[in-house]
Amino acid sequence: MPSHRRRFLAVPVAALTALAVAQAVTTVPAVAAPGTASDVSATLPARTTSVPVATDLSGSGQAVVWQQTTAADTVAHGWLAVAGGTPQDLGRLADTADTVTVHAVSVQDGVVAAATSTNPNGALADHVTLRHLDSGTEDVLPVAYDGSGAAGDERYRGQAGDGILVQQSYYDDASAYRVRLLLRTPGGTDRTLLSGDEQYEVLDSDADGALVLRRTAPGWGYEIGYVDFATGATVTVAEPTTGELPQALEFTPDHFGVVDGATLTEWQRSAPGDAPATVTLPVADARWISDDTLAWYQRNDSDASNELFAIPRDGSAAAKDLGGSFREVEVGDDGRMRTSLYRPDVDAAIQTLTDGRVSTTAGDATTIPAGLARLDALVLSGGALYTADDSSRLDGVVLRSDLTVGSSGASASTPSRVLAYSGGPVHQTLAAAGGRILVEQTDAAGAGRFQVYENGTQVGTPLDNANGSAITVADFDGTHALLSDRTTVNNGTLLLYTFADGHSQRVPAGSALSGGAVYSSERNGTTTTWSIHRTDITTGAVTTVATVNCLPGGLQVRGSRILLTTCGAATTTGLLLTAGSSATTTVDASVRTPILGTDVLYTFTKASGSAAVTLNAQSLTGTDTTAHALFTLPDRANSAAAERWTVDRDAPWAAWMDDSGVTHVTWAGVPTAAQAATTPAGFSPNGDGSSDSWTPTWTYDRPVSWTLTLKSGSTQVRSLTGTSSTGKVAPLWNGTTGTGTAAGEGAYTWTLTATDTVTGRPAADATGKVTLRRTVPAATVTAPAVASSAGTTAAVPVTWSAKTAGVKSYDIAWRVTTRNSAGAWILGPLQTWRTATTATSATFGKSGSPLKPVPGVTYRFSVRAHDDAGQTGAWSRTATTGIPLDDRATALHYTGSWKSASATAAWAGTVRTSASKGAYVSFTANGTQLRVVATKKSNGGRFAVVVDGKTVGTVNTYAAKTAYRQVVFTGTLGTTVKSHKVQLRVLAGSTSARSTVTLDGVLTTL
Repeated sequence: MPSHRRRFLAVPVAALTALAVAQAVTTVPAVAAPGTASDVSATLPARTTSVPVATDLSGSGQAVVWQQTTAADTVAHGWLAVAGGTPQDLGRLADTADTVTVHAVSVQDGVVAAATSTNPNGALADHVTLRHLDSGTEDVLPVAYDGSGAAGDERYRGQAGDGILVQQSYYDDASAYRVRLLLRTPGGTDRTLLSGDEQYEVLDSDADGALVLRRTAPGWGYEIGYVDFATGATVTVAEPTTGELPQALEFTPDHFGVVDGATLTEWQRSAPGDAPATVTLPVADARWISDDTLAWYQRNDSDASNELFAIPRDGSAAAKDLGGSFREVEVGDDGRMRTSLYRPDVDAAIQTLTDGRVSTTAGDATTIPAGLARLDALVLSGGALYTADDSSRLDGVVLRSDLTVGSSGASASTPSRVLAYSGGPVHQTLAAAGGRILVEQTDAAGAGRFQVYENGTQVGTPLDNANGSAITVADFDGTHALLSDRTTVNNGTLLLYTFADGHSQRVPAGSALSGGAVYSSERNGTTTTWSIHRTDITTGAVTTVATVNCLPGGLQVRGSRILLTTCGAATTTGLLLTAGSSATTTVDASVRTPILGTDVLYTFTKASGSAAVTLNAQSLTGTDTTAHALFTLPDRANSAAAERWTVDRDAPWAAWMDDSGVTHVTWAGVPTAAQAATTPAGFSPNGDGSSDSWTPTWTYDRPVSWTLTLKSGSTQVRSLTGTSSTGKVAPLWNGTTGTGTAAGEGAYTWTLTATDTVTGRPAADATGKVTLRRTVPAATVTAPAVASSAGTTAAVPVTWSAKTAGVKSYDIAWRVTTRNSAGAWILGPLQTWRTATTATSATFGKSGSPLKPVPGVTYRFSVRAHDDAGQTGAWSRTATTGIPLDDRATALHYTGSWKSASATAAWAGTVRTSASKGAYVSFTANGTQLRVVATKKSNGGRFAVVVDGKTVGTVNTYAAKTAYRQVVFTGTLGTTVKSHKVQLRVLAGSTSARSTVTLDGVLTTL
C-alpha cells in the first residue's frame, strides 16, 4: 500500500547525546481565567513530580523511547533518549488535532513508530507514523482498520524496523474467511509473511524478524512461530494448548526461544532452521531474557506489590531485588535489558541492566524528566492550601502552602510535605480544618478508610468503608466528619463520625458542624415554622438558635452566622441569618450552592447565554458589602475528576488550577478597617511647640490611596490626599483652611476614605472628631479661708471651674507649709489629689481624700485644666484653707474663770466660755495671720487681742441671733513666719447681760 512521506527536523542519532533540554516540562505563565477580577493573588508553579507516568517503553540498541504526559490531563508526547543522554521531547506523537489517539510507540533500528487513530473512540490504529532519526524523514503508513473484521479490515500488530506488521482479513479462493500477516514498508508492496489463519498476535519484533502467536487451521490450535523477514522462513517455537503464553519467551538480537521452568529452548536467528539448543537456566522464574540477564517479578505479600528480581544469565551471582518500582521491561536489539525505574523522591529513569544488576556505567541510565503532578484534590483551610499530589498512583504526598497577605499583596510559601502515603491512591476527597487533614485512601477495588492526620501523624480512629465511591464528606471540623453514604439516600440522614474514639451516630440530612456542635433543622409540629437547633456533641445539650418561616435546605455555619442553602421547597434562594437575631438576608442560589465562610459569603453567577460560572466573594463585615468577582471556575479535567477550585471557610482565600497545572490563590477579603489607628482628639496651633499640628495615623495591610476631609458642620474646611505604598496613612493638618487662613476654634468632623491600590476596592471609611484650640486651658479653684466656716469637722469643701472654653477635665493638687530640720518654715511640694477628673467639686478630708486634715495646718489648693484639644494648662493660683485649733487644744492655756460647754453646731462640738473680766487664754502663734473663731450670741461680751504685749484689736461678740463658728477677728502678724505670744483677754461687758465670751477656736495661717 502507498505511504505518505513528509520532512521534519532531523535529529541524527549520533548528535542526540550532545543535545540538552534545560527543562523537560515548561511551566506556563499564570494567566487569569476569563472574567477574573483584579485582585490580590499569587501563583504556585505547576507541581512537578519525580515519579512521572511513563508507558510503552521500547528500546533498540542505545535508543529508547516512551510515552509521557507533559501536562496534567493532556495528550502524551514521545520522548527519546540515546546512550543515557538528556531526553528529547519528540513532541506530540500524532497529528495536532485533538481527536487523534495514540495507541503505541516504539523504536527499532533508529526508527520511531507511533501508531495512532483519528477516531477518538477507535480501538486500534488507522495509521502509523515512522520517524527516521538518522535522516530526519517521516513516513505515514495507513492501516485500513474499520473494526468490522470483514474482508479488507486491518489491524496494526507491531513495528518491523522501517516497516510495520499488519493483520489483514480476506476470503480465499474457496470463499473461506481467513487472515494473514503482512509486512508493509514505505513505498513498497505489502509482503505476506503468514496466511490462512484466524488471527495473529505479534509477541515481539525487530527489524529482522518477529515472534508471532497464531491460530492455525483447520483445527484452530495455537502456535508460536518465528518469522524471518529476510527469507520468509518460519520456525515453530511452541504449540500451547490455549491462548495463554508460555512462561517466557527469549527474543534477543542473536536468539529466539521459549522458557519452560528452568529450561530454555533456543534457536540462533542467523540459522533459524537449525535444530534448537537446550539451555539450563539458574532459576525457574525467568520472564525476561537478555544476552546477560534474567529477570522476573516476585510478589511481596506485605504490601501486595510486585518487585523486580534479576540474576546474571550464567548464575554467577545470587538473585537480587533491584529496589524501587520497575515497569515496562524491554530487551533492545543490542541484546541489553532496560526497564523504567521509579523511586520516591528520586528522578525516575530508563535503566539498563547488566549481569542481573542495575548498571552504573555512564550512559546506561536515562533520567525520565519530571512531569507535572496530577493533582486531584485541592482544599483550603485557615490560610493553608493542601493538595494531594499524584494521587492516581500508589505512592504520593499531601503538600501544604501557607498563604499570607500584606503590603506587597498575596504570597504563598513553597509547598511542603505534610503526609506521604502508599498502598493505595488518595481519593478525590480531601478536607482540612483546624490544622488537620482528612483523606480517604482506597485500594484498587474502592475499599479503604477515612483517616485524619496532624503534622504527618495519624490521629484518632480511622473510619473503614467498604466502597469509597459511595461515601462523600459533607463537613469536617478537624475532630468530626459528616458523611453521606448509601444509607443517606434511604433514610435522609448523615453519618456523624468522631475520630477521637470512633463513635458514630446518625443526624438529620442537611446538618452542619461548627464549634464542637451539630446544627440541624426541625419542623415545629404542624406549623410552617422551622427551628435551627444546636446540639453540643460532647454534652448532648440542645438549644434553639433561630426560627425561620420556610423549609430549610442544607445548613452551613460559621461562628454565629447560619446559611440556609435554600429557604423553601423548590426554591433557588438561600437565607443568611445570625443566631439570636431576627434579621435575615436572602442569598441567590440559582447557579450553584452558596458557601458561607468566616466573614465572607461566596456566591456564583453566570452571564446570560454563557456556561461559564464566576465565583464571587462578599465581605460580611465593614462597609463594603459588594460581591466582588474572584475568578471563573475552571472545568474539571474529566467527568471523574474533582473540581479544580476551592474556597477557605476559615479565612478569606480561594484557589483554582488552570490547564497547565498552575495553582492560583486569591485573597477574598477586603481591608475593611485599618489594622491600627492613632487619632489625637485635638491640637493647638498656637506656636508653643506642643501639639501645634494634628498628626493622626492609620495602618492598612496593603497599599492605599486616601483622602482626609475636614468639615465644620456641613462646610468643608480642608481636604488632604495622598498614597501609601506601605499602607501607613499619616496626614498632617496645621489648622489652616484650604485657602491658607487660620481655622477657628471648635470641633471639626473628619472622614478618611481609602482605596486599596492592589484591588481597586474601597476600604472601610473611618470618621471622628478633632478639636482645634488656640488658647491654653485655664481654671480657678475656691475654698473657705477657715475650715470652720464650712462645717464643724476638719473637712474642706473645694470647688473649681473652667476659665476657658473646651475644658474636659481637671487635675487637683494641694500642699502645706512645714518646718524643716533647721527650724525654718518652707512650702512643701505640690501633691496630687484628683487627676483628669470631670467633677467640679470635692471635700478634702472625706472619702477619696489623700489624708485627714490636721488642726493648726494650712492647706493650699491648686487646679489645672485639660481641654478637648489635648492641651494641659498651668496650675492655678492657690485657694488657702486653715484648720482651726479647737478650744480644747492643749496649745491653749486658760487663766481665770472659764467653762467648757457642748454645742453641736460649734467647731468640733464644744466651746469655752467666760464672763469674768480679766480672764484670758494664751498661746503661741507661728505664722503671718491670726484668726479667732467664736460664737456670736445675744449675751455676747467683749475680749481684747493682745500680741506680744500689745493690744491689736477689741472684739464684740454680741448678736441678736446666735451664730456659730464665726471668724470674729482677723489680723496680720507680719510678713514672715515668726513666733508670737498671743492673749485673748475678757473685757467688761457693755452691760451685765452682754458680758459672756464664747471661744470656739483659733487659727494661725502660715
